[in-house]
Amino acid sequence: MAASLVRTCVLTTRRTLQFLRPISFALQESHDSKRSYHRRQKGFLREMYKKRIDIGPDKPRRRSEWINWNYDCEIFSFGQRLGENFDEGSLRQAFVHRSYVEQEKEKRAELGIDLESVPLELDDNSDLANSGDKLMKDYLKVYLRNIYPYMFEECISSVCDHLMMDETLSHIASHLGCEDLILCQDFPVQPSVLSVTFKAVVGALEQAQGKERAEAFVRDFVLPQLIGKDLNEMWPLHNPMGLLVALLSLTGRGQPEPRLLWKSGSNTMMSLYWVGIYSNKQLISKAPGETVLIAEEMAAREAVKKVMRTEDNRPPLVLGTVAERLELDRDRVNASAEDIVRRHYEQSSGQSDSITSS
Repeated sequence: MAASLVRTCVLTTRRTLQFLRPISFALQESHDSKRSYHRRQKGFLREMYKKRIDIGPDKPRRRSEWINWNYDCEIFSFGQRLGENFDEGSLRQAFVHRSYVEQEKEKRAELGIDLESVPLELDDNSDLANSGDKLMKDYLKVYLRNIYPYMFEECISSVCDHLMMDETLSHIASHLGCEDLILCQDFPVQPSVLSVTFKAVVGALEQAQGKERAEAFVRDFVLPQLIGKDLNEMWPLHNPMGLLVALLSLTGRGQPEPRLLWKSGSNTMMSLYWVGIYSNKQLISKAPGETVLIAEEMAAREAVKKVMRTEDNRPPLVLGTVAERLELDRDRVNASAEDIVRRHYEQSSGQSDSITSS
């Protein structure tokens, strides 16, 4: 009985092993093939990567070259994204650069098409850009004069010029999505073309919704570019001490007296000097510098900043919904630093003439 049971178990085990042996061989073969596949794939991907590096990056292509592009829908969506109701004809004209019109005329001339009999019904954005440029400059100066009533006219003009630079306006236009909609000859689009297009968009908005809405558009997109920037660095003031002397003289205060407050490491490469400017025995400003002359000039600049109320701890710009309630005086003109210096020297020369005559 026991021998028969042992014989039965041995036969069953042999049959089970015979059944499992092909399965184990198949699993081993599949594992080996998978491993060899990964080896071949690794080499293939490495070779493709080397070829991609040798060829270089793809050339930039216009957005209109892609299949999923609808210019009419993009024009409509542009105004809806900004929350503005543009006139479609004016908005289309705002994105047509002068170079594109000239290019189309050259193509027609090459094809032998007479432009007089078959005129090209396409206007560029030059007129809209001129009107937008005028509106932006006027509004920016009016806004800055009312927000900073003690700022000199020269500084206001410098800040306005900074905001109207091609780099600033092209930065705004590219983030608004104007680059894909512009019709021009060159690609990628140059910053000057982006700047002109943004001005034309402002001009188109003025035609569609009026001057007030266009000024709000400028306030919401252009003026925030001043956040986090020092307005005083935009004004190239070459002689701050001379301007400070004229200011103190015309206001009836004593002449500025620079004095060395303290110094540190004067005999080393890391020297530091603090100079303070006094008037009528009162400290009006102080600043550090690598040398005494640099510290004196920086102290004079700090004094001019205090006069214009443009220190680092000045209040922030009035923007957003609060700015909608501002009552701007459009006839306001701030004091001019050039006029102040001229009056000071005329007054001092008049006093010297009276002394010599007496």
